[in-house]
Amino acid sequence: MSGPGGVHVAAVTPFDAELGVDVDAYLHHLRWLAGHGVDGIVLFGTNGEGPSLSLGEKAALLERVASAELGVALLPTVAEGNLPDTLELVARCNDLPATAVLVLPPYFFKPVDPAGVEDFYRRVLAVARHPLLAYHVPKYAVPVPAEVVTRLPVWGVKDSAAEPGYLDAVLAGDRAVLLGTESGVVERLGLGAQGMVSALANVVPDLVVTLYRAVRAGDRASADELERRLLELRKRTKEYASPGVLKRMAAARHGAAMGTVRPPLVPVPEDYDPLPALHAAGVDA
Repeated sequence: MSGPGGVHVAAVTPFDAELGVDVDAYLHHLRWLAGHGVDGIVLFGTNGEGPSLSLGEKAALLERVASAELGVALLPTVAEGNLPDTLELVARCNDLPATAVLVLPPYFFKPVDPAGVEDFYRRVLAVARHPLLAYHVPKYAVPVPAEVVTRLPVWGVKDSAAEPGYLDAVLAGDRAVLLGTESGVVERLGLGAQGMVSALANVVPDLVVTLYRAVRAGDRASADELERRLLELRKRTKEYASPGVLKRMAAARHGAAMGTVRPPLVPVPEDYDPLPALHAAGVDA
């Protein structure tokens, strides 16, 4: 089953002062990312504040992004919290040039029996015409067990947990893995993961792409040094529990204001300066 590999960006979503989506800033950011060698863009994920967007907003934005013809893979995230809205948005994606659709199981009811998670995905698969990726992010949502992934006719899973054995179990079941966290990315790419979805690629797409290519070329020394720089930057982003940090850092690099976040997330302080964090990771603004 074909699907996306390589470096994908967990794209942030800019909101204006009235908390509406700033579409012009969004498209500017996506074009900048596409121009820096990434293979694809993941829309409306965790760092893209997907749960803060309405279904209608997502559908409208998908059409605008598709019409922009960015020349990279597009992976919409469907994280609607219930089956009917999930099916509706997946159906809306069917008519758009998505490479795959990343689907999160409804996340309110925890714990959930794996049989229920499997039933959910089978109903989604009956509607979807694009390859499907399960979204495994147990920190925020219902986990997707590896045995469920391998029983389903999905392309694979976005693994945002990095639990011991999970990657191996999915790969052994002939399903693919996109890594959803930068921690240990060099080692786990070396174990066979097909690609990665990086939040930090919003800020340093060139660094992430170079790291990925170094791993594929077998240049472990270069890859390890790039990972060290990447994790230094990641540490600095954790100073505030908000994707607003990534927006400010991205704005410092490409010059376009990336706006604010939607409540209940809290914006970073107005006087926050992203340059020291960028410089600590060896990145020029």
